[in-house]
Amino acid sequence: MSFLGRSLHTGLVALVLLLAMGTVGATMYYQYSVDSLDQQNEQLRERNAALEEDLSETRADLSSVQAKLASINDSLEQTRGDVSQVSTSLEETEAELQETRQELNATRSTLEQREEALEQARNRLETSQAEVARLENDVEQLERERRNLENDVSDLESERDALLEQNEELEDDLRELRIERDNLEDDLQDACDAIPEGDEPSACNGV
Repeated sequence: MSFLGRSLHTGLVALVLLLAMGTVGATMYYQYSVDSLDQQNEQLRERNAALEEDLSETRADLSSVQAKLASINDSLEQTRGDVSQVSTSLEETEAELQETRQELNATRSTLEQREEALEQARNRLETSQAEVARLENDVEQLERERRNLENDVSDLESERDALLEQNEELEDDLRELRIERDNLEDDLQDACDAIPEGDEPSACNGV
């Protein structure tokens, strides 16, 4: 009877120890699981924060590119207007230059006729001094007109050359602006491609 009691007591002690070890093991496993989940959550939070920072930087870069693109487009439109205005002024100057040249040719023809008439008048004995003086005055006046018209032609030619040079400079500016605009559009495309799908701002629509 005593032996049976000792056996039962030993069995109960062993059972109690086994249950205690199982509870401790379950507690340790639970604590490990909780620590692991906390660590994973912390890693996910850090990764999410890094992604948010990258997204904010990308959006800022995108806004900067958009602002530059808008500025370039404004400059492009203004340069186009300047080119059109210079082209119109150039055409008007060319027309005025052509008209002045025609007047100069007409004046030269008239001058030649007056000089021929003057020569004939000098050669004619019956020509009076008054006629000679009148013709000489006509020749001097026409000479002054010719000089004035030649000066006008020279001024118009200089103005035309300046307008041509300005037109070439504006064309160069226009080409450079187009190249810069294309580069900015490529940068905008790259910035939009770098943003995760679904997070794209409205500026990326249609890019």
